[in-house]
Amino acid sequence: MKSNTTAAVELRAILTAIPDLMFILQRDGTYVDYHARDAALLFVPPSSFIGRKVRDVMPPPLGDLMMNALEDASQSVDPVVVEYELPMGKPRHYEARIVRMEADRLLSIVRDITELKQAAELNRELARRLISSQEVERQRIARELHDDISQRVAALNIELDRAAMEAGSEALRAYLRRLSAQASEIAIDVHRVSYELHPSKLRFVGLLAALDSLCGEVSKQRNLDVRFTHAAMPPVVDAAVSLCLYRIVQEALHNVARHSQARSAEVSVRGDNGEVTVQVADSGVGFDPNHVRHDGLGLVSMRERAADLNGRLTIDAAPGRGTQITVRIPAAS
Repeated sequence: MKSNTTAAVELRAILTAIPDLMFILQRDGTYVDYHARDAALLFVPPSSFIGRKVRDVMPPPLGDLMMNALEDASQSVDPVVVEYELPMGKPRHYEARIVRMEADRLLSIVRDITELKQAAELNRELARRLISSQEVERQRIARELHDDISQRVAALNIELDRAAMEAGSEALRAYLRRLSAQASEIAIDVHRVSYELHPSKLRFVGLLAALDSLCGEVSKQRNLDVRFTHAAMPPVVDAAVSLCLYRIVQEALHNVARHSQARSAEVSVRGDNGEVTVQVADSGVGFDPNHVRHDGLGLVSMRERAADLNGRLTIDAAPGRGTQITVRIPAAS
């Protein structure tokens, strides 16, 4: 059995090794005790917060936030997590995990997550640049397909038809007509790929008509019954928002066709409170969003597209229960 002295030494060593700040507070927000490997990491010196309440120490909005978190933690067996920012010379970001110790005492473990926040923002900025570059490249390829390849295939089709009319034998005419038909199919495929790369309908007919057309095309090409519905929309939807929502629906339907094993899907669009909300739902095999085995990059791309326009994307899915993707974006982002 360890002596009290040995246990105290071990506890002191453990606390010294832990980089996080620790605070013991009463339920009313009074600071009782603390641990900090370096006092310089504290927002204010210990003499300025021990025995005082959270609202007297923290900036006003943050004080209210922390008091609500303390109250929630005092009534729960699970930790309550709060993220916040403090002006420490430069703004620093923190994550507090608050757990109940006794009926009227709580432990708050505070971690500096500034570097994590900065890394996440850097990743997001790189994702923004990647998506932007991808759209520029898609537009360039679509223009090449439409203005060059499509025109050359059309010219070839005309020459084949002319050669078929001038051919000396029926067998040769039939052969040239088959080549002409194949060239026509290639022209249709090139046009379809060009449109998928850069949906010009968005500019000419608007978001609703473009999404309706997309759902119809997916239904024909993928043997998937896609039902499209919409409600009232804001009078003006930013072009970047329209493209973002179109791409998300396009990717979501692609995933439904490839992975869900569903025979049908629903796409709905509505506008309210200055936002546009789009849902894509299916009743297929579903998946666990926390353990994505395939097409994870597609889901990341959808999230980053929405976040880049101050939107938010949620995924409601579970194995055997289908999938519903919901994205909400301000119409004038």
